[in-house]
Amino acid sequence: MNGLDALKSVLIELTRSVGAEIPLIVAGGFGLYLRQEHLRLSEETTLFSQLPEPRATSDIDMFVTMDVLVEVESVKRLRQQIEGMGFAPVTGGEYFQWRRVDKSGYETKIDVLCGPLGKYEHRLRTNSLPRVRPKAPRGTLKFHARYTEEAIEVESRAVRLPLVERDASGAEAITTVYIPHPFSYLMMKLVAFDDRKHDERKDVGRHHAMDLYRIIAMMTQSEYEETLLLGKTYSEDVRFNKVQQIVANHFASPSDLGVIRLREHTLFQESFPVHDFIEVLAEVFAGPP
Repeated sequence: MNGLDALKSVLIELTRSVGAEIPLIVAGGFGLYLRQEHLRLSEETTLFSQLPEPRATSDIDMFVTMDVLVEVESVKRLRQQIEGMGFAPVTGGEYFQWRRVDKSGYETKIDVLCGPLGKYEHRLRTNSLPRVRPKAPRGTLKFHARYTEEAIEVESRAVRLPLVERDASGAEAITTVYIPHPFSYLMMKLVAFDDRKHDERKDVGRHHAMDLYRIIAMMTQSEYEETLLLGKTYSEDVRFNKVQQIVANHFASPSDLGVIRLREHTLFQESFPVHDFIEVLAEVFAGPP
């Protein structure tokens, strides 16, 4: 079993243990890996045919839906399941980050996030942003989520993915998880790139630049059209305008820093349609910020 298989096993176990009433939306590099594996098996047609190899990661970036996050008993149950699987809180990230090293030596980290608060804001404690938590007496609930305001439509447009496993007899078992829509993914990854573009400890944003290419490359035609429509829908939203500026500054031409970081990545191939990648970003984030 490799690291990505280990992550998949953890996700399946957690998803089955909490049940359908606590849906989990998997973002980050691991969510993109799950999407790429699904496309490989389904053979769906995507925007670009040239995809990079899946990149290694040890993190499960997991969005909790707002209707779950505001319910104290639901988040207690989720935390109990995480810790029941042998995960321990990460120092400095207690209550929203956990890690585990399994008997094979693989390390896995779970990072809990939430999207825009919307109508649920009044039911959450937000005085420690970017951490948010349900309203409960202090010290009685050890569960937070990291607020991600740019994750527009992360819940309402989440993409359903069936994960298939086979037991020793060859029988199939299917577990349903969710990943963000490409529009939500682009919003998050562009902000992440901007935050890390000069951070040597985080590979100066190269992974985020490659993930941006991967998101666009893996769009189906219908997702591409939906993403363009969402760009128009949110054209006057300040969160969208912030990301427009990131695209204009770093992904508007082959000589811009974002494209340079993409080319610097070890998984980059000269056959990648970089000009088409730039053009799609320009279409989605069209117009002055």
